Amino acid sequence: MKSLNNQELATLLQGAKTIEADGSGLKVAQLEGGDFLKLFRRRRWLSTALWAPPARRFADNARNLLALGIGAPKVTELLQLPQRQSAVRYQPLPGQTLRAHWAALNAIQRAEQVEQFGAFLGLLHEKGLYFRSLHLGNVLRLPDDGFGLIDLSDMFISARALTDGKRQRNLKHMLRYADDANWLLQQHQADWLNGYAQTASKQAADKLARALHKMQAVHSGDN
Repeated sequence: MKSLNNQELATLLQGAKTIEADGSGLKVAQLEGGDFLKLFRRRRWLSTALWAPPARRFADNARNLLALGIGAPKVTELLQLPQRQSAVRYQPLPGQTLRAHWAALNAIQRAEQVEQFGAFLGLLHEKGLYFRSLHLGNVLRLPDDGFGLIDLSDMFISARALTDGKRQRNLKHMLRYADDANWLLQQHQADWLNGYAQTASKQAADKLARALHKMQAVHSGDN
């Protein structure tokens, strides 16, 4: 991991475009050459980031996804920055987020793509990929019609298929977002489940369908 001081970081960011920022500062920038720089802050002195920097997790997860044939950014450099920050420099994936892509489709087109996403999600779960903060804003539709994942520091890969509990937590997180819940729970639930059943085990698909129906009842009650 290469270390940069404040002046070297400022030089790297000359001409960069801010992609994401918050009250604490820059989070993601597009550098002049087209690469992206994602910054991570360690909020506490006693933190898992001491021995597992999120930039390192991002890079490891990207490499493992690519080895599995799943689209992911290509990491070119890991950086240690001042003020307890780390960063990852990477070549961005081409494509649109599913949230943006689906918004431009009609219902028939979207139904087909929701089914394909269901199959992709089933594949992730069977391969033991637990993307804790998964939602339609961090899954990309690629130019070759495949799928890719971004924002990878919050992902873990296990040697076995995910447990039922982790699969259901993935669903609950996605359904926190209004557009995601509308498409996946209300408009295209059957398409989503049909796709999931194509790649997940029958037992897992059946359990997920039951859990989804319960979630639908809760959402309907809230509305």
